[in-house]
Amino acid sequence: MVRVRFAPSPTGLLHIGGVRTALYNFLFAKQNKGTFILRIEDTDQARYVDFAEDYIKKSLEWCNIYYDEGVDKKGDKGPYRQSQRKAIYKKYVNKLAVIPIVNRKIKIITDNYADPEQGTGALKITPAHDFNDYEVGKRNNLDIINIFTRDGKINNNAISSYVGLDRFEARKKILNELKEKDYFVKEENIKNKVPYGDRSNSIIEPFLTEQWFVDAKKLSIKAKKIVKSKKTNFFPSNWSKTYFQWMNNIEPWCVSRQLWWGHQIPAWYGPDKKIFVASNENEAKKNAYKFYKKNVTLVRDPDVLDTWFSSGLWAFATLGWPSNNEYLKKFYPTSVLVTGFDIIFFWVARMIMFGMEFMNKEPFKDIYVHALVRDEKGQKMSKSKGNVIDPLDLINKYSADALRFTLLSMASPGRDVKLSEERVKGYRNFLNKLWNANNFLKHNKCTFKNTKKTPKSKININKWIHFELLNTKKNVEKNIKDYRFDEAARNIYQFVWHSYCDWYLELSKTILYSDNKKDIDEVKEMASYVFKEILVLLHPFIPFITEEIWLKNKLDNSNKNYLMLTNWPDGKVQKDKSFKDVENLIHIISEIRSFKNELNISPGSFIDISTSKIDKKNRDFLSKNETVLKKLGRISNFLSDDINKPSASLVIKGNVLKLYFEENIDLNLIKENLLNKQAKYKAEMDKIHSRLKNKDFVKRAPKHIVEQEKTNYNNLQNDIKKISLTVKSL
Repeated sequence: MVRVRFAPSPTGLLHIGGVRTALYNFLFAKQNKGTFILRIEDTDQARYVDFAEDYIKKSLEWCNIYYDEGVDKKGDKGPYRQSQRKAIYKKYVNKLAVIPIVNRKIKIITDNYADPEQGTGALKITPAHDFNDYEVGKRNNLDIINIFTRDGKINNNAISSYVGLDRFEARKKILNELKEKDYFVKEENIKNKVPYGDRSNSIIEPFLTEQWFVDAKKLSIKAKKIVKSKKTNFFPSNWSKTYFQWMNNIEPWCVSRQLWWGHQIPAWYGPDKKIFVASNENEAKKNAYKFYKKNVTLVRDPDVLDTWFSSGLWAFATLGWPSNNEYLKKFYPTSVLVTGFDIIFFWVARMIMFGMEFMNKEPFKDIYVHALVRDEKGQKMSKSKGNVIDPLDLINKYSADALRFTLLSMASPGRDVKLSEERVKGYRNFLNKLWNANNFLKHNKCTFKNTKKTPKSKININKWIHFELLNTKKNVEKNIKDYRFDEAARNIYQFVWHSYCDWYLELSKTILYSDNKKDIDEVKEMASYVFKEILVLLHPFIPFITEEIWLKNKLDNSNKNYLMLTNWPDGKVQKDKSFKDVENLIHIISEIRSFKNELNISPGSFIDISTSKIDKKNRDFLSKNETVLKKLGRISNFLSDDINKPSASLVIKGNVLKLYFEENIDLNLIKENLLNKQAKYKAEMDKIHSRLKNKDFVKRAPKHIVEQEKTNYNNLQNDIKKISLTVKSL
């Protein structure tokens, strides 16, 4: 005979997990010609929803899952609502049952903790050896009997044949004895959550002992207010939710530990076990004398304080507290605490609670919660997986600065760092770029002696790079202040690698290798000055290489000649027409290089350009900057008229340039590739268009996301127009 039971709770809609369970039961019953019973688990009346029972039945019918017995299909296995079954077992409540083997009588009780869906709901509990059972035992006034010794063996509260047995040995003996005496019914494999020691990997058995507790709920009141009022802030801010979740559900805190090290509990016991809590033994003896009216021998509690209790005092105890000295006044509270999310509960919350309790002041203004470092696939590093990345190996191979800059660059709020060796290698290349820039300056006799004052500039590229420097400085400052170290690293990286090295130094070569001594001196001075400020900006990120370059160049001839003691960059620059000219120049060169790449033309090959289709203003600009454009754009000639030669049209800011090339290239293949790219862009445009037409998306998505989608759409539209023109010209 096969009988299966499906017992959903009428607390809301039937979710997919419930449907799956019902289907398994239904199919099993049908396969074995058994009975499928629907029983409603409605004992939790606080969560009961009126319509839910009917919805469950209709959902099952819709899925073609039909039950043989249930609320509206009577049989001999009712009642079919769990609440109606109370009468079946109510007559047994408060009566006594006998535990087999032990022959101990125990009281039969009812409690909402039992989950009939996980079994029968009828079970024996162990209030002294399970956290949940302990709470049930307290609610029902059960005897709390400890059966273990401190070394995990059975004590004298058990029957004599079990006393002294190891816990695992005893469990095997019980099973065998149940079978021998015919008490054994069946055996099932059940997945159970068993706690293990994180160091010993041994199974942890709850053991009822006397301990010291702190009323954490009382301590949490001020600690919650301080974060709610923004006197203490989490970065990223979402971690405050984690903080409040714990604080709002806080329980009494067990602060005593049975260890041989730590801060000993400041409590002493009199002859009759009377407890005297005091700052020291002398104070305890005075209190005992007042109580007993005579001198007595006191015994100090051997327990020590929980580690997190001791470390919770760290913010002020390390500064001489309780003495109100100059260090305490100066350094409490501090500005920022840097920590991992996994100890927000253990350390951060406790420091705030203690700070508010003993100092009546929050211990820190900001809490920066850093990410966890995982492997490149996002998996937690472990020796067993073989994916551990040793930082010392990376440092030896690529330098401490490369590793440091990698971690800073990847420290995005709310995201773990997916670390790979390739990433560190990439940022090592950035350090090489910096070192090579220094060598370039030295090679061109760019001295650093006269760089204390901001140089005056007349040359466009000097004005431009100085503005970019100060703009980068502003962005770095803002992002550091906001704890966006990843963005700050990106700001300085982009400026150094692209603005300074790729563009400014390349553009400056046309002046440095000219005959104009006045311009050469100005470029040398500005190049040196900006590089000096770059070292200052980069020093918090990569301190070793920047200090090395600084000292080798003797950038500061004062007594304080270390980079770490140098002032942060300062100054203001007004943006003018010269900036636009430089940006326009960079844009033209970049577009030409990108276009050559699209056409599979070698980057080093030279081309001719016809300017016949552009206006006089733009033609004059090209003529004015002809030397730079020819050098950096790899251009042989600017032609005023079109010629009969293989060409392609390039649109730059509405102006059409014809590019003529010497190489034998497959025009049909290029055309095919461009059309494929155009089709890809059109498909992406359609997707964006669909999202922007969706009113729910526009309404619910953050404003900056919607605006970015619009920008992406317009950019794709322009790219498609450019491609169309190029394809037409081939």
